[in-house]
Formats: sequence, C-alpha cells, structure tokens
Amino acid sequence: MSEDCVILGAGLTGLGAASVTPTAIIYDQHDGPGGHVRSHEFGGVHFDEGAHICHAKDPAWREQLTRHAGRIVEVSQSRVASYWHGHWLTYPVQNHLRDLPKPERSRALEELLAAQKANANCRPANYAEWVRYQYGDFLAENFYRAYTNKYWRTPMEAMDTDWLSGRLLPAQLETIIRGAHAQQDEKQSVFSSFLYPEKGGFFAFFSPFARGVEIRTGARLVDLDLQEKRLRFADGRTVGYERLISTIPLPDLVAATRSAPASIASSARALRHTQLLCVNMIVDRPHLSPYHWFYIYDEEFEVSRVKVMSNVTPEGCPANTTVLQTEIFRRDDEMLDAKALEKSAVEEMGRLLDLTPFAMCA
Repeated sequence: MSEDCVILGAGLTGLGAASVTPTAIIYDQHDGPGGHVRSHEFGGVHFDEGAHICHAKDPAWREQLTRHAGRIVEVSQSRVASYWHGHWLTYPVQNHLRDLPKPERSRALEELLAAQKANANCRPANYAEWVRYQYGDFLAENFYRAYTNKYWRTPMEAMDTDWLSGRLLPAQLETIIRGAHAQQDEKQSVFSSFLYPEKGGFFAFFSPFARGVEIRTGARLVDLDLQEKRLRFADGRTVGYERLISTIPLPDLVAATRSAPASIASSARALRHTQLLCVNMIVDRPHLSPYHWFYIYDEEFEVSRVKVMSNVTPEGCPANTTVLQTEIFRRDDEMLDAKALEKSAVEEMGRLLDLTPFAMCA
C-alpha cells in the first residue's frame, strides 16, 4: 500500500508543504521536527541550532509568529560587536571606524574612499571583488576575508554575490565618514531590531506548524526507487508513495536515488556545505557581556560568533548567570573534532570574557 504524499524532511520547508497538503506524511531522520531551527533544552535554557532571531518586516507574518510563540522579546536596537585583536568594535566595523586604533582607522578610511572612487563603475566578478570595491583592502583582508575563512570555510574568490541581499549593505559614505570621527548609533544593520520568544527557543515561533501533522522520526533515507515509487530507510522501513516532496539536502537525495545518472551523482558529491558545532555554556556569573551577540575575527580563535542568550531572553535563562551559545564551523569535507573544539570554545570564552573555568557545556 502506498501513501498519497510523502514529504522528506520536517524542517520549515517540509512543514510548510504539509500545511497545504493535508494527506501528507513527513519522514525525518531526527527525533523531532524543526530541521535547522530546532531548539533543545539544557540547564533550563532553550538553545537553538545557530544564532537565530526574527527580523522579518512583514506585519502579517510577524503577527502570526508572535501569536504562536506566546510572550516575546522585542528588541528595538540590537547590541552587536566585533572582536578584533583585543579590541571591541561596534558592528559593522565600516560604520564605526572610530573604534579602531588611530593608525588602522586612518588606513581603513583612506583605502575605503580610494576603492569607492577607483571602482565606481566596476562590476565585481565575485564576492572578493565586491568587498574590495566597497570597503578597500584593509577591511577586506582583516575583517571580511578573515571571517569568511572561519564562517563560510571557502575562499572569497569562489563565492558569488547573489546571496548578499538582506545580509550585507553597500557602503554608505556619509555614514562611514561620520563613524570614523564620532560615536554614533547603529541604525543601518539589517537586523537592528528583532523578535525572539521569551521561552522555548526560536522554534517556539514555528512549533504550531507541526501540530496535526503526522511526522515519523528516526527515518534516514538510504534508497529511493523512482520507478517503483518506493523509499527505504536506514532502520529497514519501506514506504510506497504516489507523490513525493523532498526537502532534505540535495546530495543526500541524489546519493539515495538508485537511478541517478552518474553525471548528476558526481555533481551532487561535489556540492559543499558547512557543519555547525554549537558549544553552549551557562556561566555562574551575570553580565559578562553587554551584547546580544558578537563576532570574532581573529583566525586563531575557533569560535566565529557568540549569541549571549541571557541578554536576548533574560526571562528564559537562570537568574545571575551569563548564557552563551558559541558557534564553530567546518566544511563537510573537513574533520570536526567535537571534544577538542568544545575545549577550545571554553578556553576562548575564558580569555575574551575573563571567565573562571566553571561552566556547563551542552
């Protein structure tokens, strides 16, 4: 017997597909829905898979999410910083050059203005050129390349520019010049304001989408027979289907498809993605950082970004603690030694925030 509609993956795309396909059954390899927006509880805190926030602008969508999540935190002005060689800089650094030491500030501003003038009519061929044309060599190399190496784990020259919308804004010279000479509030950031559930983690925004949906967990796809319309999972379950919707990673889908042409299988294996390791800490000391999150540009640090959960959602964290969610990235073709990286993350937070070794890690 075959199911009318099978959806592979219970992330947001799978749940969205199920919401308009009443007969659908979702199969997911994890122990619950949510995909990359899952939240889990540890030590009385709900941690996310990554530093998620909601900075959606559409009023109807925001109203729907806040109705789902119950009480929410609404931050009108985010506090975000960059750590660079012992200096705490307001994010994004190009708008706050005043925070740099004077020699680096002068060099950064001079090179940025020269790059803007020299490349005003140039069309960048890749992300590396876009950054240099916008910000000049000093900021490109010390900040954007350093962070790309840590976060995206791939050369800037190998990246296109079609992903920038909603993430990075083109340089605005008046703002940059003002920020080089005087302290100013950060209003340009695309996430200057945001929403977050008071309790339950980021997935509290979306958990109602999973209600009433049949989700069968622990189902990792190992074989897809397109001719027979049959799926087989790692635990031995087999399922027939009339319609199939896949939201799982493309390399996983192609690898499981027995009839996939060799050329497609080869291309799928060549696709790269990043692996994320979150090292979460509950520290028995309050107010260790004033920021909602911060970025670490020093390449000798394994941690790339830190979300200070106790500042984002104080009511969702134990009293008199600082709760940190640190992020470390590796490409899928790189080794990820979780135990060694966990130790590095704790040591690095100790150096940055003057921690005692007492912390719990999840």
